[in-house]
Amino acid sequence: MSIPIHCEYEKIILKECRINEEFSKTIFDYTKLLKVLDLIRLDGQVKKKIELVLVNSNSLSDYRLKRNIINDITNLLPKLFIESGATLYNLDLYFLMPLKFKLEIFYTLGQNEQFLLQLQYLSLSRIENDNIDTAITCYKPQIYHALINVIKSQEQLELFGIAGAGFLTEFHGIISALDSQTNSLQEVIIDSCAFNEEFECYTDGIPDEELKKLVMQFSEILPLTVQYFDLDNCLEPYTDILLNHYNVPLKKLLIYNIYNKKIAKALIKFCIHNKTLNYMGVYEYLDLDNNIKKEMKAYVELVLFEHHRQTFV
Repeated sequence: MSIPIHCEYEKIILKECRINEEFSKTIFDYTKLLKVLDLIRLDGQVKKKIELVLVNSNSLSDYRLKRNIINDITNLLPKLFIESGATLYNLDLYFLMPLKFKLEIFYTLGQNEQFLLQLQYLSLSRIENDNIDTAITCYKPQIYHALINVIKSQEQLELFGIAGAGFLTEFHGIISALDSQTNSLQEVIIDSCAFNEEFECYTDGIPDEELKKLVMQFSEILPLTVQYFDLDNCLEPYTDILLNHYNVPLKKLLIYNIYNKKIAKALIKFCIHNKTLNYMGVYEYLDLDNNIKKEMKAYVELVLFEHHRQTFV
């Protein structure tokens, strides 16, 4: 079996790592058996191999050179898997900043339908604006378009996960594309993402009472060991319901916005029952009258949102 080499640059990379582009013939093409591809694990395995190869070389201490070699090899391997005729069940794309995905990888994904034809699990992890190489910034729409096409082309996708680095705010149609998977999709995991209008179509069909019930259940299953709780704006419409059913002895609470008396009253009630609360960080509460603000300050010390986050996280 041989690694498909498309340009002299790739040959140079392999030569620098003392990897022969022509491997011995194996009994069978093992890459065709590939069913699970986790790019962060692949990156880790490549790193271990490269460090072993460079153990007696001065290049081992050159972090930038070593990282570039790891990136290049990690980008070459998926091309090998794709072009070998493998069919994946699980795919985890990890948009970690040092791992610079090249446009050609996404292009190859789009041109080889068999590789992703039977996906059951798809995860997009650690997405942020700076994850994609700035050299291909103008191609970002094409990359998102490729991901959307991958989602829409599935017939048996059961689980989808997306995780931001910090709080992801823009999804570029990726979440909306899940609407095409209603016949098979069983679970969606969303982590470190801000609420976005793309989510609205998935809550519009759920009765408000059912959403309130889910928030109550969430508040009741939180462990008693929690001391710091960052509400941010993820549960903003149901903040009062969450607080009214939340009995954990917090020491610090961070909330993005107190925009009505109902939330303010729920916070006051929470503070009365929660004697352990020392500070509450608030980004803004401009819409409240001075009497409500004064009443709140009688029970808990209010500090600015960013100051609170920097001090206690």
